[in-house]
Amino acid sequence: MFKVSIIMACYNVDAFIEDAFESIVRQSAFAQFEVIPVNDGSTDRTWEIIQEYQKRYPDNFFPITFDKGSGGPGRPRNAGLERATSEYVIFMDPDDRIYKDGYSKLLQSIEKYGSDVVIATRYGVKEKSDGKNPVWVDWMAEKPYVNQNSYEVKLDLLSQRPVILKTIYRRDLIEQYGLRFLEGVSSSEDEIFDKKYLLLSQKITKINDVVYLYTVARTGSITSKIRIKVYEDLVPIFAGLDDALSVYFNEAIVAYRVAALLRTFYLPKLLLLDPGLTDQALELCREACEAFGFDRLLLTANNNDRRIVELIRDRQYSQLMLFFMNLRTGAANRRNRVQAKRLKDMERRPVKLALKASNLVGLSRKAAREEGGLGKLWATRIRKNLAGAPNGYWVFMDRREKAADNGEALYRYVRDNRIHDKIAFVIRQDSPDYQRLIADGFNVIAYNSLEHWRLHYNCEYFFASHVDDVIIKPWASYGVNEGKPRYKLVFLQHGIIRSDLSGWLGAKKYHLFCASAKREFDSVINNVRYGLGPNQVKLTGLARHDLLEAKDGDYVLVSPTWRSFLAEATEAEFRDSEFFRNWHQLIHDPAVRNAMTAAGVRLKLVLHSSISQFAHCFDEDEHVEVVKFSEVPSFAELLSAARMLVTDYSTISFDMLYLRRPVVYYTFPELQKHSTNTGADLDLYAELGTRVEDPAAAVAALVAAAERGFRNEDEKVRAADGFFAYEDRQNRKRIIDAVLEGTAK
Repeated sequence: MFKVSIIMACYNVDAFIEDAFESIVRQSAFAQFEVIPVNDGSTDRTWEIIQEYQKRYPDNFFPITFDKGSGGPGRPRNAGLERATSEYVIFMDPDDRIYKDGYSKLLQSIEKYGSDVVIATRYGVKEKSDGKNPVWVDWMAEKPYVNQNSYEVKLDLLSQRPVILKTIYRRDLIEQYGLRFLEGVSSSEDEIFDKKYLLLSQKITKINDVVYLYTVARTGSITSKIRIKVYEDLVPIFAGLDDALSVYFNEAIVAYRVAALLRTFYLPKLLLLDPGLTDQALELCREACEAFGFDRLLLTANNNDRRIVELIRDRQYSQLMLFFMNLRTGAANRRNRVQAKRLKDMERRPVKLALKASNLVGLSRKAAREEGGLGKLWATRIRKNLAGAPNGYWVFMDRREKAADNGEALYRYVRDNRIHDKIAFVIRQDSPDYQRLIADGFNVIAYNSLEHWRLHYNCEYFFASHVDDVIIKPWASYGVNEGKPRYKLVFLQHGIIRSDLSGWLGAKKYHLFCASAKREFDSVINNVRYGLGPNQVKLTGLARHDLLEAKDGDYVLVSPTWRSFLAEATEAEFRDSEFFRNWHQLIHDPAVRNAMTAAGVRLKLVLHSSISQFAHCFDEDEHVEVVKFSEVPSFAELLSAARMLVTDYSTISFDMLYLRRPVVYYTFPELQKHSTNTGADLDLYAELGTRVEDPAAAVAALVAAAERGFRNEDEKVRAADGFFAYEDRQNRKRIIDAVLEGTAK
């Protein structure tokens, strides 16, 4: 009895199919393969070649033929499944080839691990070329895995390309669930079959071995010559995806994948379609979206996809194509910026280059000038110093130069409740908080010291309110390829996520990812780009919120967030910016001054750390106090005593809302876009606080708040009550419980 059935849907591939067959018969496990080529009404010599190989290998080739083509691979693959007798099934395209002994490797792996499915990797190659110079390399897992069934693994597979050509399946599972390919469609039938199988599987194995050579853009293939039928098939394709994904994922995730397929596959293919058919294709897209449900598609967590769906719904096709082309241009520009950044990083790493060029001579000289012990670190070889036994420490950190955030708050809780005896807090030695924390009995470690790196790399848990690389792996900026650290990352956050940050946060690996509001939790769970599931994301609340206590201070806090383009600006550029002009005008407005004076309060301005160097640009007087970011000893005290907050997009607004104090969001229009307002939930700001855009409205909002004694409006209090998951001051306990209970694996 054969062990593997290799099923091939064949249509007019006489120029390629012999190469495909030869790659099969060269497999070391060929004797255990039954090959089922299905001729789907070919009009060239495809069927003749299949018959020749049947005569040559009568014990292994079992062909099927149809007189008339079906227009897609679904019917021939299904016919092959009906004919198959083996324990396992592999689907192969006849214009591709197996790489080396790839399919034998798939068989060996599925038998070794007893898996439901084994997924490998493929090379994209030009016609007839071997795998020496691939055009691309398909998905490689960061770390191969065996017999996994977690939400996170299946979520990761959801975002990958269909894998049927590099995958081996158990046939009994296919038959158990009655899985078949969608017939009569020319695209996406493989994704529907593959995703449903994977989501129903209990034991999924991923290996990074290359097993397949995929021919890129073959002349005359279905996918290289786009026809209107591709769009005529969309209604059943969307329905098939819905059926496949709904067996496991919620509505928002299903919507995410369907909308993403529209953006990444069907809209780009419009550019390859006859221009005279574009309007018809767009109407077919709209018909499919309507059949699926516009309201359902708009559940997607991707803002760009939502906009695309809205434009299709409203038949604004000109705006749609303009928006789509801008997306493509932006994506290309981002790729270019990433490449440019990598080149700059290399230029800024003389340490790494010197290591390669002069065998540590130049490296040691440069490192000896570094502060914080790095000269010693390099002189004694970084990797040797990082490597070591697990030390059992819990390490906490906020910013490099500033504490007083969730890291410090959680450290205090762990220390005061004697939850763990080996704890340390990391901060720069030149920070004002360094001596403050030492005086308070903290075990403080100097950031970027040898002690820091060794302790951090080998600790048990790393609790961080920020997850930039300079925080979670500081050695990386020195060109150290240290491998995977021992610690498990607990992301405490430094605010509540109110926009799509998946492009940044989704690149990290978390043990625990803390959320503070159900809306925030859902936005992370339902966004595929975060790659996180319910085992990692936990609704705990922010650690620092436990320390907030409403007090009647004598000031209104004004604290706008940063602008990336101002972080490196000159003072002249800063003074000439929209940011400076708008905020300086507001805090010194006569009506605001009079209202604050009548209420017996002053304004206290605190700039974000990234632009705090420009604090001196703002004029001070008896009504306005400007406080440098570094001079704020405790943000909990700063926020607790503030009567209200005026900001633009800062996440500290949620701290004020947690205290049920009024918040004014001054989101004036800006010509220059920046990351902090991209994707901001302006409707949420209006729901929880008062959102204004022009200077007069901002002044009016401050005056009105002062006139009512800074008492928050009842509807805003009720909105805050419904927004926050907890207000019991037990957030730190929930975080530690989630860690100790092992709920995030």
